[in-house]
Amino acid sequence: MVYTDLHYFGALSYYHVLAQHEHIVFDCTTAFSKMSFKNRMVIATAQGPLHLSIPIVGGRDQKTPMNEIRIAYDSTWKSQHFKAISVNYKRAPYFEYYADSLKSLYDNEYEHLNDFLLATQHWTKQQLKAKWLIETSISYPYINLETKWMDSSKPNNFQTKGKSFQYQQVFDTGFIQNACILDALFAMGGKQALTMISSF
Repeated sequence: MVYTDLHYFGALSYYHVLAQHEHIVFDCTTAFSKMSFKNRMVIATAQGPLHLSIPIVGGRDQKTPMNEIRIAYDSTWKSQHFKAISVNYKRAPYFEYYADSLKSLYDNEYEHLNDFLLATQHWTKQQLKAKWLIETSISYPYINLETKWMDSSKPNNFQTKGKSFQYQQVFDTGFIQNACILDALFAMGGKQALTMISSF
């Protein structure tokens, strides 16, 4: 079992660890922290890495428990994120295969960040055809906090992690290390992406 935080379509180094376990418990009560992947992901573009952030009510400078964090809808972030993904991955070999179900994910309106992040985890598991069991800390109220695994990848250092991952990205402008799981999924398809993140 691995006990860890929820990430927004986490980096490959994050999924590498998840793929080593049959049982994943996500901490839904940890405090929100800015400059983390709890509400941010990185996609590859022709201009380099692009950070996409989910706006939250109250701003990012807060330590509110994750299960109380609400998504802000005073901007069109959902359509902006899906458009950025579509524009930059429309030429990826497997993008069209996943586009409709991914759009459905963004079409739903979740009040709380945790609920959306859990939905992205279930979607990603399904596309990867992974077998791991997903649960939350609510089911494990007495879990030992010392067993919690924290991904060392941050928005300001993510490219220093996951250097073993190499595959054909959409743009020939230099390989972007440790991008979000969508990058590998659209490039290789779920089965091959899962094989890659499991094997290093």
